[in-house]
Amino acid sequence: MDPMEVFKIEVTGGEEYGAKKYREIIMDILQDLGLIRSIGRLYVYVDISVPVFAVYGLLRSGIPPLTVKDVGDVMKVGGGHQIKINDEEHMADLLKALWKRYGRERVEQPARDIVIIASDSSPADLMVTDMEAEFLQDLTDALVRVVPEGFRNRRNIMTKDSFFFVAAEESIKPELISEIEEKIREMENA
Repeated sequence: MDPMEVFKIEVTGGEEYGAKKYREIIMDILQDLGLIRSIGRLYVYVDISVPVFAVYGLLRSGIPPLTVKDVGDVMKVGGGHQIKINDEEHMADLLKALWKRYGRERVEQPARDIVIIASDSSPADLMVTDMEAEFLQDLTDALVRVVPEGFRNRRNIMTKDSFFFVAAEESIKPELISEIEEKIREMENA
């Protein structure tokens, strides 16, 4: 069973084998980039005769920003606060946020996984990174990866709730966009 509520692929010409392979490729890429659980519905339309490749997706609820308390355990210590890092993946972003807020001279890193801040105010709720912006960047990367070779013209429309990505060999005209939107609406209502 797919982790998404809906995942439909339509390939013109009854290309069942092609649709199956695209499903596998897309699922692999989304899983590799850790995006699969953030997408609720996904519709893929491929017309080999045009040729055009389109993906429309609905996103699950917004991704909250990553805070200091999400990255590590914050404890009050003499003269400030100590952060015991649990997730080193965001260490660079953490240090940048702390330096910006408290200044470099008040942030010390005595060990790889320990940061001490000389301040009375707790850094626990300080935003380390905007996960939604990072997600949208990773999603764009994933969409570029799934596009067939040679489809150099691309249009990408992202909102807070959805994304619409079209790639083609020839220029992407408004009429083509309208046709694709109609096909995707048909897929949604099927």
